[in-house]
Amino acid sequence: MEEKRLTPIKAIRAKCLDCCCGNSNEVKLCTCTGCALYPYREGHSPFIQKQEWTEERKAAQKARMAQNIHSPIREKSAN
Repeated sequence: MEEKRLTPIKAIRAKCLDCCCGNSNEVKLCTCTGCALYPYREGHSPFIQKQEWTEERKAAQKARMAQNIHSPIREKSAN
C-alpha cells in the first residue's frame, strides 16, 4: 500500500493531534504558546491573510473566466 504524503502544515497538525492524544479540541485549547508549532496547530498558516474580493476584483475575475470559456485552445481540444 502506498504511503500518503502529508504537506508540512498537515504534518504539523498531525503532530499537534499526537501531542494532545488525538483530541482536536485540546489542540485548539493548547496552552503551550512556547512551542514552535503553536501558530500552525489549527492546520493552516496564521501568517497568510485571506484576500478580500472587492466588486472590481470579482468583475475582473468574471471577465477572465468568460474569456477562458471561449478560448481557441478549449474549442480545438474539444474536436
